[in-house]
Amino acid sequence: MVSFDQEQLTVFAIEILVFFLIILITAITAAISKVLINKATQSSSQFLANRIKRYVILLIWAIGIIFAISQVGISTDILILLLLVTGIGIIVSAYPILQNIISHSFFNLQYKVEDVISINGHQGKVIEITDINTVLMDDNGDLVSVPNVLFVKVIWTKHQISGYEFTLQLVIKKDIDVVDFEKAILESLQEWKNYFKKAPNIVTTHTGEKTSELSLILNLKDPAKKRLVTAQINEVIDRLISEFTEKAVNSQKESKLKEIKDIGK
Repeated sequence: MVSFDQEQLTVFAIEILVFFLIILITAITAAISKVLINKATQSSSQFLANRIKRYVILLIWAIGIIFAISQVGISTDILILLLLVTGIGIIVSAYPILQNIISHSFFNLQYKVEDVISINGHQGKVIEITDINTVLMDDNGDLVSVPNVLFVKVIWTKHQISGYEFTLQLVIKKDIDVVDFEKAILESLQEWKNYFKKAPNIVTTHTGEKTSELSLILNLKDPAKKRLVTAQINEVIDRLISEFTEKAVNSQKESKLKEIKDIGK
């Protein structure tokens, strides 16, 4: 049976006390670090802030636990080795993120929000610049996320904005008066004239036996407004087509009634 004298018990009690004291100090340090990191990364992306906070707190706890265990006479060689391996793993996994942060922080990328740029086969308007990436909106309204480090590695172009032109195809019945219909559309578009770089234009592209095909040519100041403007214009076009179709039907009915009356005379 193993027996402990008073001195050994006292030493053991002190070691245990020191162990829990170190754990308490570690917890306090981790909590303070969390607050400081939150304040320091307020202007950074939430993704980046969470990553930094996670790594720093993990490192603080790892060092604290290893130091606490060493105070009670237990070998910490394996734990130190695991800490080193984990640290290397974290550095390797965080390397792409660090590249993007350094590119954003230390290089003048010479573009800003609202600029139109082309890079690596993608072209669009810059709508957001974060510590990690630059977000573009292309002509279709799709979002493209470009890592910041790519702007340092490849050739990219910043375009002069001269408007964004696109065409809406319209099909109307042959009975509709094309001239009046085009005039009505152009008058209705005056409500959104502030969206346009150039005045809208309509051309007749094809005339068939029953229908006519028209092209409404629009040139926007801001490509990002394409979906909004298109939705609004389509509502106007649908309303005008309905009104002009009804008008054409009524006109045909009146013509037939007049013919019948003329025959009756």
